[in-house]
Parts: sequence; C-alpha cells; structure tokens
Amino acid sequence: MQQQKILSVGPLPEWVRDEFFSSYEVNAVKDSSRSAVLSSLDPRVVAVISRGPVMIDAEVMDGAPSLQAIARTGVGLDTVDVEAASLRKIPVLYTPGAMSRAVAEHTLALILATSKDLSGWHRRVLQEEWQQRYQVRNLDLEDATLGIIGLGRIGRQVWKLVRPLDMRILVTDPYLDPSQFPGDELRFVELEELLEQSDIVTLHTPLNHETRGLINRGNISRFKPGTILINTARGAVIESYDILISALESGQLMQVAMDTLIVEPPDLSHPFFQHRNVILTAHVAARTQRAQEAILRTMGHDLAATLEGDQPPRENLVNPEVFLEND
Repeated sequence: MQQQKILSVGPLPEWVRDEFFSSYEVNAVKDSSRSAVLSSLDPRVVAVISRGPVMIDAEVMDGAPSLQAIARTGVGLDTVDVEAASLRKIPVLYTPGAMSRAVAEHTLALILATSKDLSGWHRRVLQEEWQQRYQVRNLDLEDATLGIIGLGRIGRQVWKLVRPLDMRILVTDPYLDPSQFPGDELRFVELEELLEQSDIVTLHTPLNHETRGLINRGNISRFKPGTILINTARGAVIESYDILISALESGQLMQVAMDTLIVEPPDLSHPFFQHRNVILTAHVAARTQRAQEAILRTMGHDLAATLEGDQPPRENLVNPEVFLEND
C-alpha cells in the first residue's frame, strides 16, 4: 500500500513533520502558485495544509479525491472555500487561539506609535524640524475613546491590554450579545456611532462576504475628524487605498497603521504608500517565536488527530457540523 500524502502549501518546519506526520509523505509546495498546487494533487493526498496565498477551493479539493482534512496555520479563512469543504464533508481546521496575544500586542504597539506620532517625530528630528515640538501635539490616551470593531479572541486581548490606559471603549460586533459583558467597561454601539465617537478605531473582524469593504467610501466620512485607524485584521476589510488617502488628505484620518494589506505584497506606486502619516508592517503581527510555535503545534496536533479518526477541539473547527453529519 502506498504511503498517504500531506500537501503543505508553503514551507513546513522539519520538527512539525517529525513530531506529527512521520507516518505520512509530506510534500511542501515552495512555489505557492495555483498551478504548482494543482500539479501536486493526486489520490494519495489526504490533507492540505494552507500556509500560502493559493485558494483552496473546489478544484483543489476535487483534485485530491481522498482528502480528509484542510488545515490553516492561522485564523484567516480567506484562502479556504469553507462552503465547498463542508459540501464534501471535509473538516477545516484553524488555530484561532494560538496567535491572539501576539496580534493584540502588535495592535497595541501600533496604537502607541500612532497616538504618539513616533515615526513623525523621528522624521522631524532628522529633518531639523525641532521647533515643531511647540506646534504639534500628541494624543492623550487617558480618557480617549478606542473603538474595537470585532470583539473576538484578538479584540478581547486588545481590550485586556489597553485597560491600564484608562481609555473609553466602544465595541461593535453583531455576533455578540452585549448582556454577556456586564459592567460599564464596554459600550456596544452600531458601527456608525463607533466611527463618529472614536479617537482610535482598530479592526479585528474576519474577512468574509459581510466584512469585505466594511470601511468604505460610504462610511469613511463618518469617522470623527483626526481619527487614527489601525488594521491588523485583513487588508480587504478596507475597500481601497483611494478612500484612505482621501481621508488622510482631508484630515478625516490623522494616521493609518496597517499590518495587513489589500494585496500582499503591495503595489507601492499608489500614493497611499508614500503618505507621511502611514505606518506599515509586513503581515508580521503573529510572527513571534511563541505564536508561531503555538500555531504549528496546534495545527499539527489537530490535523494528526483528525486523520486518525478523532475529532479535534470544537473551537479549532471551522465547520464542526461535518462531524455531526458523519455520525
């Protein structure tokens, strides 16, 4: 009998192979192109690990007729067609808890960097604009209003980290019951009210058909003038760079900081990328030693268990209904 195969779309460390998949042939597609993925599929592939930009859709699934599971190393599901997987009774695994703290810490760093205009002051010192210190003021975080869009695992970690700063917290999340959060630390509001009242807005929603373009030309004018916008969710939660550059030029937005971009890597020819009040990082919020090890270990454990016929923890299953249907 031929050895079963696991296809990793993107690199997979040797220790993960040794610890969790030693009984399988593991093939990593280094060239993360769609054609390379499709040409690597055959009836021996029982699992696909999605670590790259290639969409794991119906065509990929049908190219591996023995496919038993799809695993994401992370929390974003924009590269997996979950509906197609569910129709084929294929469980989709992800690692939502493994990276939450690291992304929240990165978010806090961007909040501090933008509110205190660290890149601006660095530039002014080097350009001999020392006297600007008498005209330009930083933002006081105490009593400032932070708007959190999406209070999932990462959003809650951000809330936890900013508590010592004594900020007012507004939240919008249509999937949560506000009564589950008693007390006066949080105030749940509609999106438009959050944009109108927040000094800083931070995005923590998944990317799906409801949240794609959530911040758009129709509501960007609702931001309180001089707002700071932080995005460590998915780039496409924002409609376009055009609306951001317009809001920065008009003063509707004072600063924009993004770890995730609409297209990665970006086309740097857009004027947004040259704006002095923009801070960018390269989708690295979860790229810490602890978070990466936790992500890979969680994925490895859960995928190995699934392939052995066990059900992984429900919180790490995107579509747990496939197990109920198979019972």
